[in-house]
Amino acid sequence: MEYRGYLAAVEFDDSVNVLHGRVINSGPYPIATFEATDTKQLRQEFHRSIDEYLAWCEEDGVEPKRPFSGKLNVRLGSELHAAAAQEAAAREMSINSWIVEAVRERATAPYQTTDE
Repeated sequence: MEYRGYLAAVEFDDSVNVLHGRVINSGPYPIATFEATDTKQLRQEFHRSIDEYLAWCEEDGVEPKRPFSGKLNVRLGSELHAAAAQEAAAREMSINSWIVEAVRERATAPYQTTDE
């Protein structure tokens, strides 16, 4: 679910027949959690949680945690930077486009551990 730029992940707890939601794109800790027994109520609770969070921040003069901007500074080290530049150039791509493609491939692939 998405509301005002915030994304929510939802899980179902079969033991108590409740849907639990949490904001997932505002940093390592969710800014809001919510629950409901049906999808309509869940969406309402999600919206209410975000609206209350933003109102609280405004009242207290606190800068709210915003959804990820899409900008990320990464330190690669000079050797990896050079290798990425070489691979990007070989594909006639910018380094940024090549990194986005590489991260997208890795982020959307099924998670596999290296322990065997």
